[in-house]
Amino acid sequence: MEQTANLYISNAIARSLPAMVRNELAKMDPQRQEEFVEEFMRRRKNTGMGYLCWFIFGIHYGYLHKWGLQVVYWLTAGGFFIWAFIDLFRMSGLIKDYNKDLAMDVMRNLKAISG
Repeated sequence: MEQTANLYISNAIARSLPAMVRNELAKMDPQRQEEFVEEFMRRRKNTGMGYLCWFIFGIHYGYLHKWGLQVVYWLTAGGFFIWAFIDLFRMSGLIKDYNKDLAMDVMRNLKAISG
């Protein structure tokens, strides 16, 4: 069962987090929850910026720290523009997946630091 009664973060942020992260946050004191939110918000990626990187520079995989994939993307000219077109529709999902992985990583690091 998911615990959300002890969350001291905004509902908008809480809804974007994986259930496991929300449950772990509910077990933490408000100060630790604020530390999580600060780090998560500092490092999370924005969908609009992802589209901007895709449109202007073709560097959206680099924006998501996937530099190997970015090099392949450039070498194939965006999969002869087919891959580039498909990414237009995948961008929000790519950003959402990145942010979920980031939330897990931030939680893991916060728990490791707090012991």
